Amino acid sequence: MTARTEMRFDDRIYSQAWREWQDPAVPEFFNAAEMLLGRHAGTATDDKPAILVDGSAVSYRELRDLVRRTSRGLRDLGLRTGDRILLFGTDSLEYIAIWLGAVRAGIVPAAVSDLYKTKDLLYFLRDTDARGLFIDSEQLPKLAEIADDLPEGLEAIVVRGGAEAPAVGFGGRTVVDAGRVLAAEDSLPAPLRHSDDVCYMFYSGGTTGTAKGITHLCHDFFLVPERQGHYWEYKADDVVFATSKKYFTHGLWPGILIPLYWGATAVLQRRPPTPEAVIDGVTTAGATKLITVPTVIKNLLEHCRVNDLKPDFGRLQLVVSASEKIPPEIFDRFSGLFGLEILDSIGSSEVTYEWIANRPKEFKRGSLGKPVFGYEIRLVGPDGQDIVEPGVAGEAWVKSRTACFFYWRKFDKSRETFIGPWTRTGDNLYFDEDGFFWFAGRENDVFKVKGLWVSPIEIEAAITEHPAVLEAAVVAYEDKDGMTKPRAFVVLRTDTQADDALVEALKERVRVLGGYKVPEDFRFVDQLPRTTLMKIDRRALRALP
Repeated sequence: MTARTEMRFDDRIYSQAWREWQDPAVPEFFNAAEMLLGRHAGTATDDKPAILVDGSAVSYRELRDLVRRTSRGLRDLGLRTGDRILLFGTDSLEYIAIWLGAVRAGIVPAAVSDLYKTKDLLYFLRDTDARGLFIDSEQLPKLAEIADDLPEGLEAIVVRGGAEAPAVGFGGRTVVDAGRVLAAEDSLPAPLRHSDDVCYMFYSGGTTGTAKGITHLCHDFFLVPERQGHYWEYKADDVVFATSKKYFTHGLWPGILIPLYWGATAVLQRRPPTPEAVIDGVTTAGATKLITVPTVIKNLLEHCRVNDLKPDFGRLQLVVSASEKIPPEIFDRFSGLFGLEILDSIGSSEVTYEWIANRPKEFKRGSLGKPVFGYEIRLVGPDGQDIVEPGVAGEAWVKSRTACFFYWRKFDKSRETFIGPWTRTGDNLYFDEDGFFWFAGRENDVFKVKGLWVSPIEIEAAITEHPAVLEAAVVAYEDKDGMTKPRAFVVLRTDTQADDALVEALKERVRVLGGYKVPEDFRFVDQLPRTTLMKIDRRALRALP
């Protein structure tokens, strides 16, 4: 089970550049944050913008000093090497300073979405056994609700936007304003960590059960920027705008850490990625790389259509999307409006970032691309055997040194997911005759109708090809006779109405795929439910009566 079966298509799947790739040498002991920012000390990069925070520039020199002071401020709160600090907030300079300051101090930042509910916040505090908590002041009411149930190990609470606690207390715990932590008077020597020490944590979206703590190692700070930076050609003169929030790997790595490694400029916005915010982020900052997700792209195109806009994205050179399959008409509309290709990709927090992607030198519209440098892919069929022929879907397993070390306090799930050097992704893919990979759905999303397997992805693609449809999601449901049938949830464009004729037209588009795939039930909604990581929440849709 640990060796991938070689096949006749390997030469098409793995490019010559992939075969020639060698990971950089990683020191046995180093400080990840100090390496990331200290590598630019004394160079011309030192005084250029490292981050544009809502339009205000922070230079590399200023950011490095800020992170050093923050690491001291966290230590002054009593946090020590190996302790966890939970980050429950959204994008801000304070958020990034706390994240990097924790890494520099040897403290493990565990980032989760601030969209989680009160009960989830308590779960994360208990699961991480966090000694520190960073929280935005807007989220303090959630903390107040669980004040009497906070774990004993939580000692310090750092509040962005004011340290005024609600009327209830927090059991004598230290509560300080983030500004005080960031303004520590001096720094402290950066402790060296082993390259295989746990350095930071993400959490899974929790769409298939309890959210899982994803542990990552210090060596990621060398491996990920080198691999992705060469694959997507990051340069020092790049201005990179990642629309995803930085508690998400698709926001933090491409939007902050990789640009900082290469001496580029990262664009950080606190507001949500509305079409107006995206246009502002690209045009005002002069972004050269846009890292985003299909929902943001769809909303942007719809905003431009309704308002008859054509923003000047003249400096933009690379647009990368991930997270969900992109309908074909979105590629056409985006290319027609901006003259740019959307390079689709796929990744996961468990493997740190993208493991298959398109790139300007080698892409096929609609596909996910080919393996990124340093990542080996195998597709495993239901029988446990490797798939060696094109057009046959199987679960993607990924081999990479950047893979999650283990799920925090999840022994059984770790054993199920990490098989020797391989990480099971739960994503079903297939490759074509040219060696490009295509998405075929999530393992837990496919279902059987009349004894035949159905992937919602192809049904959704057929529905969204209709010009009246903005987006769609398909799930299984049981009819009154207990039979499994497809149900479609459809979001229409702002100037269209649902009627029987439209339903019939949508059914006709699906019928060419097979009559058993035609949804029995169409529901028209204003928007689709999303997970905290902004993916379609199919579990929520399946739960609807």
